[in-house]
Amino acid sequence: MFLYSIVFPIISILAILWFLYRYLKEKQSLPTVILWTVLWIFVIVFSIFPHYSEKFAKLFGITRGLDFIIIVVFIVLFYILFRLYNRIDMLHDEINKIVKEVALNNEISLDDEEDE
Repeated sequence: MFLYSIVFPIISILAILWFLYRYLKEKQSLPTVILWTVLWIFVIVFSIFPHYSEKFAKLFGITRGLDFIIIVVFIVLFYILFRLYNRIDMLHDEINKIVKEVALNNEISLDDEEDE
């Protein structure tokens, strides 16, 4: 038995527990917890039974199990990157709205001070 087949399941279980803890503290949404739990379960399965990755790979027409795992990791990373980009874009829009409101409120209060 390889070291990764012991270390990866432990890390995965800790990650699942961490996501569940964050969900219970209402800092994580349920779909996010489910997504990450499924991904960490795949890490557990593929680290304990590496030959299963070859079976999954053949389902998708990929020849080697490691290639399948790498492709899945890239897909997950691009999905996370896409979500982060969207979140940053939304935050940018919100910041612009807040700055405009503060600027308008400041201008109104400055006009009030000049009239006195």
